[in-house]
Amino acid sequence: MAGTGRPGHAEGEEHTGLTDRLRPPPSGLTPQGRARHLTGTRSSRERIRLTFHHREPDRVPFFEQGIASRLASDILGRPALTGGGTFRFQAALAAYRGPDEWAEFQERYLQDYADLVGALDLDMVSAPWVAGGRPRRRPDERSFYFEDHASGTWSVYRLDEATDTFQQVDSAFRREGLAAIERHVHALAAERAQKAGGTVAPASEEDGVLAFLVGKLGGGSDAANPRAVAAGVGLSIPLDEPWLEASLLRPDLIDQYLDLQLEAGLAEIDRLAGASVDVIWGGYDLAANKGPVYSPASFSRFILPRLRQLTDRCHRHGLPYVFRSDGWLWPIARELFVDSGVDGYGEIDLQAGMNIAALKDRFPHLTLWGGVDCAGALVSGTPAEVAQETRSALAAGAPGGGFILGSSNVIHAQVKTENFLEMVRTLQQYGTY
Repeated sequence: MAGTGRPGHAEGEEHTGLTDRLRPPPSGLTPQGRARHLTGTRSSRERIRLTFHHREPDRVPFFEQGIASRLASDILGRPALTGGGTFRFQAALAAYRGPDEWAEFQERYLQDYADLVGALDLDMVSAPWVAGGRPRRRPDERSFYFEDHASGTWSVYRLDEATDTFQQVDSAFRREGLAAIERHVHALAAERAQKAGGTVAPASEEDGVLAFLVGKLGGGSDAANPRAVAAGVGLSIPLDEPWLEASLLRPDLIDQYLDLQLEAGLAEIDRLAGASVDVIWGGYDLAANKGPVYSPASFSRFILPRLRQLTDRCHRHGLPYVFRSDGWLWPIARELFVDSGVDGYGEIDLQAGMNIAALKDRFPHLTLWGGVDCAGALVSGTPAEVAQETRSALAAGAPGGGFILGSSNVIHAQVKTENFLEMVRTLQQYGTY
């Protein structure tokens, strides 16, 4: 495969010593105490930390970054709010109706998520993805209009109940192109300058969600089994056509946009490190089945140097950074998986040709997350086929640690509940070290 490394060279060797800069697993990892940790890991949080240090805990950890409400309701045996397009539409509706309804909605979905984490015994938790901000208008029963007052940019999102998606169907960027991008970037710069001038930002809703995750489920809780907490810090160029055109016509504008993201991301990593977060869950979708949306040269020009600054800041705090993206990433594999300093890779796209065994062989320093295809076996396969795919993922990824089992992206509403539960059962049966 082109772009996957030099023959006979394990590219991860260039990361020798990287894991030494990550937070160490909890006490006891002396040569005398290691056997106790490997065979009797005391918590999910410890299991995740050992895995990022490429040590084998008692079993392979398990994580999903999103689980649709339909499956959560099946698993919990009651209506539950946890994720998916309908869930994000319901979140937008609650925000639209006002702060009281939003507070009630948030309290419910966080409790439902906590109950689901316990039912599935997930080893790591992250905030469910909700629609951002309060809609300004509701054009029809299934749509919401969002607007950024500072820049005058706007977007319309619409619910498709058949596919359980809540997606953008129109925006100022699509209609106005470069003019809207300029206004958006200049508004972001003005906001950043205001913060730098000493204006104290009010506590955000994300702060409350993080406090819940850490305090009820993570390292700040008194739970018998504290989980690792993952929180997102991204860096991206939107994949809409106007933004891709801007990268060619106005690279200076894209530079400014990414520098603003970088500045905010570095500050966010500092904040998260002080809030008992365990993993920085970053990256963004930048590829399709045939390869990256933009060239390796553009990736190296715009993303790579800034991504390296993010990972360096993570390592200063002893935190691992995981990059997530669908698609065929081999053409930029060396830049993304070695030169950037990332510690993990998720959303491994099996259908696009991202093979766990090949990744583990060429990039042994990476911690890999995924393994079971949420566009294939989990949707259209039988439980027996899901079990076989899960066993294959465990066989390829588990030896030597550095592997977290999960789907290839999210457990969406088209996934069969019985197939998802078969994946969980197979992990419980075959995932021990």
